Amino acid sequence: MNNITAGVLNNPEIVDKRGTGILRMNSSMEKWGLPHPTFREDSGYFVIKFTGPYQGTIIKIPEELNERQKKAVEYLKEKKEITRKDYEKLNNISKRTAIRDLNNLIARGILKTSGTTDDKKYLISE
Repeated sequence: MNNITAGVLNNPEIVDKRGTGILRMNSSMEKWGLPHPTFREDSGYFVIKFTGPYQGTIIKIPEELNERQKKAVEYLKEKKEITRKDYEKLNNISKRTAIRDLNNLIARGILKTSGTTDDKKYLISE
């Protein structure tokens, strides 16, 4: 046994914590009113999944979107939906540009539509 390993094992503070990691994780999650973590093995790795309080959709914004589209996706994270008119006002653009941008986001699978033509809303596609 090398000196470092022997030193760690002789430290009562470290040894007392050994084997209590899962209990401490569960206790901490309970303290915050969150569910216990889940555990699994995946391709030889031990995976622990912590579920936080955030219930929204995490959206990765593709770099190739234009600035107007990125702004709209950020808007959708908070508001959950946007209309074409909202998009026009948000970006100070024409109806034609708004339609082109929104259709592009639909074609990329980022947005989906809801409602009729007159009352169409754009939502994050899940």
